[in-house]
This record gives sequence, C-alpha cells and structure tokens, in this order.
Amino acid sequence: MKRCNKAFTLTELLVALGVIAVLCAILLPVIFNILPNQNVIMAKRAYYTIQTVVSELINDEGCYPDKTSYSSGERIGFDDGYGTPNCAKWGGKENVGTISTEGSAVTKFNTLFFDKLGISAPAASGYENAVATSDGMLWFWTSGSNFGGGKSGYHILHVDVNGQSSPNCSDTTWGSVKKCSGSSNYDQFSINIYTDGRIEIKDPWAQDAVTITKDITQ
Repeated sequence: MKRCNKAFTLTELLVALGVIAVLCAILLPVIFNILPNQNVIMAKRAYYTIQTVVSELINDEGCYPDKTSYSSGERIGFDDGYGTPNCAKWGGKENVGTISTEGSAVTKFNTLFFDKLGISAPAASGYENAVATSDGMLWFWTSGSNFGGGKSGYHILHVDVNGQSSPNCSDTTWGSVKKCSGSSNYDQFSINIYTDGRIEIKDPWAQDAVTITKDITQ
C-alpha cells in the first residue's frame, strides 16, 4: 500500500505566519490600551486616602475641639494651633507645651496628617524632603500657604504617586510640582486642604483620575 505523507508547504507556512503577524499588529495595541494606567490608579488611591484622613482629623474633637471655645477668638478648623490632653500627637503627653500656648497650625496639621499615614512629617517643605509611604508614594508640602484667611485659607500637599520613578511632573505647574515637557503620563499632583476641611485637586490629570466615571485605561 502506498503511504501518503501530508505536510505544510513553504507557501502555506508563510501565509500562516503572515496571518499571525497581522493579528498581532491589530491586537497588541488594543491589549496595551486596555491595561490600567498605574499612575491613575495610584492617584485615585492617594486622593481617597487624603479624603479619609482629612475627614477624620476635622471631626476629631480631641485634636480639633469646639471652634468657638477659644478665649483668643473663634477657630474654623485647621487654623487651630492649640493642643489638648486628648490629642496625643499634639497637646498630649508627647507635646504638652502646646496645650496652653498656640503652636503652628500647619505644623500641627502635618504632624497629625502624616501620623495617620504611618510616617513622620517631612522635616521641611519641598520635593527634596518628601517622605514615602509603604506603597511607594512620596508626600511633601509647600511652605507658601497656611490656614490663615478664614474658610478660604488652605495648606498645599503634593503627592508623587510612583515615587522616584520618572517623569516626576504634572500637566501643570503648581507650587513645588513642575509641568511635564513632552510627556502625557503624569505622576505628581497638588491638593489644597482648606481650613474648614474641604479638599481640592489642582492638577487636571488628577482631577480626571478621581472622577468616578473616568476610564482608568486613559
């Protein structure tokens, strides 16, 4: 009996490889485009962390008690530089000098805020003094603002969502955060913490990132 051996011809193999190449050219960009943007994800995480911590602090009666009880005049919220025995990090046993003598409202806020993050507050303002949380994000602040001026007063925090990795900039210039040059993958943003506990992101890319309906792949 004559055996018939079947195999691919060179032409058929080249055609198959060509089809695979075409499919790769079509599908790979689609696959990469649907992968989540890690910086956008981390921006969301940073924003919700700030939102949670600020809410906890402004409602902490131990650290920010009744704002009308001060003999030196009414306080709105984070403009309170005093301390109480019930505020362990600012006014309690760790810092008894601030109970009756008002300290810096910004220093108080930084001390309490960064303690909530599980890290020590930066020694001074600026990116060079940034401190990192366990997720790799860098946090720093600017000395160009304080909680004065009533409800319109604010303090600026800055976040670098991917730490020391590039590009270390944003889509706008705000305080210590610099505008990117020739990049669309931003990793830093600034956020105003207002005296009465409101928060406001200043950088458009991060504003988009925290929008609930935002596609995180963009």
